[in-house]
This record gives sequence, structure tokens and C-alpha cells, in this order.
Amino acid sequence: MTTITPPAGLDARSARRAPSRLTILALLAIAGAGSFACKKKEVPAGAASPDAGAGTASPAAAAPTPGPAPGPAIQQAAQPGQVAWGNLKTPSDAAVDGTGRIWIADQGNSAVRVFDAAGGFLGGWGALGSGPYGLKEPCGIAVHGDDVYLADTYNTGVELFSLAGQRKATSAAGLYNPHDVAVGPDGKVWIADTGNDRIIVSDHDLANPRPIGKHGAGPEEFSIPASLVVGPSGRVYVADVDNKRIQVLDGEGRFRAQWKFAGWGPDGEGYLDVDADDTLYASDAVGNAVVQIDRNGREVRRWVSDDAGEKFVRPRGVALDRKNRTLYVVNAGKNSVSKLKLSPAK
Repeated sequence: MTTITPPAGLDARSARRAPSRLTILALLAIAGAGSFACKKKEVPAGAASPDAGAGTASPAAAAPTPGPAPGPAIQQAAQPGQVAWGNLKTPSDAAVDGTGRIWIADQGNSAVRVFDAAGGFLGGWGALGSGPYGLKEPCGIAVHGDDVYLADTYNTGVELFSLAGQRKATSAAGLYNPHDVAVGPDGKVWIADTGNDRIIVSDHDLANPRPIGKHGAGPEEFSIPASLVVGPSGRVYVADVDNKRIQVLDGEGRFRAQWKFAGWGPDGEGYLDVDADDTLYASDAVGNAVVQIDRNGREVRRWVSDDAGEKFVRPRGVALDRKNRTLYVVNAGKNSVSKLKLSPAK
């Protein structure tokens, strides 16, 4: 079994304001309790942010499945008797493409994995490194048409691939440990620039990045923005986890509302997805729950287990298949994906 890296820590600013958390994380690291939490990694005061592309590429990161050259990432057929959602290692986020396939940001394996609706493995690419397909603990993924966007968190950049796994663009844009990426109906790309406590919006090809916000607790201010999603209305929803709230922005990044969210906090993680009517689904890793929130910010329902009665264990990414009314929930704590069947859309 591959050795798990120490838990992701805090940046220098957070460490100064909460030294007790740093002590706890240090003790966990000594005990060997790796967590792969999608958090800001500690940087000494005055030091530069980590360089994009740090590390050495692994041969396993050379190209997508199934061949030595870039090709379709999803040609490989699922095998009979295969363990559903097999070989995931502390997975972080999920996205559903137009054909119902589920794409996973497999953080612990530094890889992208593709599955069918039953959890049968279809292919993927990546391994720890910085080569053409080298990744470093990616925390966020989004699929829009024929494009796959990946928040390559600890290579501190965002990658744009085709569905076939061919790299099309890369953006550093001054990013520091970006944890999530989302695409709006207009094709704009929104990035949770977590380490810098801000949001970045860019063109569909990651060009012309524009920063929004800064550290703080006021409107258009953020403290560990861990995830974000863009609704059909164009509204942008941000999981501002250290402020324990969801911030709502318009399509230009202007503040519109904020909704308190019980369960998030400095050591929590939160991921979001959105339905056709702007109903939100949010994961609560602290409470081991998934929450449905209406477009006015009211909690409608809270699940603590999936349709099979299995309890959620540190749920992270949530991905909605609107066509089949299925919500996929990434269980980082047990390296699996759960499913919730939702009511038909109104």
C-alpha cells in the first residue's frame, strides 16, 4: 500500500490565528494518520506559494487508458465481477458527463477515474508527478460538453482536457492550492482559489483570468472557499467553509446573498452541486451528511445514509445526474461512491 502523505495543513496566516489546530495536525502526522483533506497546505511566513508542476512524473502518468498515446479515456469495458468503484484512494470530487458516466478526482492516487453508473471502471489517467499526465492530489473536477476541467490542487493549477484525455490548456493564474472548478451555462470557468481566499473567473479555455474577492467575512470575501457551482440561472454558489456559509454571486461575481450552513468550519470540507431549478446539494464531511437546500437558502432535507442504508463516511464531492435523477456522493472515508435517487424534477 502506498504511504499516505501527512495531512494537508494550514497556510501561515491560518496557523497564526489557530496554533492549536497546527499542533493537532502535527500529532496526527506523527501518528501516521494521513487525511488528504482538501485544505491549504502550510507555507512558512514570507515564503512563496508552491510552484506549479513540482515533483517527478511517474511512468504511469504517461497517457490515458488504454494505450501508450493519448486516446479515449473511456474505451476500456468494465469487467464482470469487478468491485464497484474499485481502487479509489481518498477520492475528493465527482462530475457526470452527458452520457451518464461518472468522473472522479481520485485525490489519493493523484488520478482521474471514469466509471459507469454501477461503479464499473471505464478508464482514466494520471499519477503523482508533473509530466504530461502527472497530477498532485486533485480535489475538484467538472465536465462541460467535451471538456474536462481538473483542479490539480497541489500542483497548484487547473487543467483542461478533452473527454479523450488530451490536454488542451493549463492555468496557474497566480493560483494557490485551487480546490474546485465549475463551468457556467455561458461557458465561463469559475475556480475556487482556496489558498488565496478568492474566486477566479476565466474564459472557457482558461484565458483572461479575473480575481474576485479577498480574505475576510464580508460580502465577496472568503475564508477557505472549498467548492463552487454555477446554476442554470447563472448564479454562482460558493462553499465558504471557514465562514460556515454559502455565498451567492451573480454571473459577474457580485455578491447577492449569504446563507449560513451548520456543519462546516475550519476543519470541515464542503462540496456543492445544483439542480435545474437551482436547488443545491451540499456535502457536510463534519456531520457525515448530505443536505438539500432550496433556492432561498432553506434546508429542505438532510441524508445521513444512501439508498442502500449505508452511512456516509466523510462525504465530499456530490454530482447530480439530472436526466436519471441520481445524486452521486463521494465517500472519502471509505473510498467509495454512494447513490441517492431523487424525486422527478418539477
